[in-house]
Amino acid sequence: MSPSRFFCCFLTLSLCAAAVEPMAPGTVKTTPKLEVLNRQIAENAENAQAYSNRGYVLALLGRKEEARADLKKALSLSDKPNMHNRAGWAYFNMGDYADTVRECELAAKMSDHQAHYDYYSLVLGYWGTGDLQKALENYQLAVEKDPRFGSYKTLMERTLEWTPLEQRAIHEVYVLWSKAWKPAS
Repeated sequence: MSPSRFFCCFLTLSLCAAAVEPMAPGTVKTTPKLEVLNRQIAENAENAQAYSNRGYVLALLGRKEEARADLKKALSLSDKPNMHNRAGWAYFNMGDYADTVRECELAAKMSDHQAHYDYYSLVLGYWGTGDLQKALENYQLAVEKDPRFGSYKTLMERTLEWTPLEQRAIHEVYVLWSKAWKPAS
């Protein structure tokens, strides 16, 4: 098959695949992780970390209202930078990018930009809102704080357990950063 014919076939298949709507996941009532978190909350209704973790899991499962309620409860119990950051990641996975930026900016401000996750968390939020300038600026700062973000190989290793959406965002910003922003060596 000639290269041009291969490309045409590839392009046709790609367009067909892109036109297909992804199947919406059904509602998941429980998981072993949710059961553990539910028990932790039942044993201690003031367990902010359990509410935060359950909020994140519920966000991943698409149970947005329950996730938002748990995140709100977690933040009411513990107004700490790591809790705001975790809420930001949950909002990100729900597609609530303005809320992601709000929570991650607050977390970074509260930690005086000293937490290891501040800059790369902000990258996700700014990517989501379409503010690529701020995403790139924060990506550079993330690389300065954690050089693993400066190489594709180590970025892949660093983000192996991130959700597909989290990976997509950080990888898209990495590619743009590496091609158009990265300081010359």
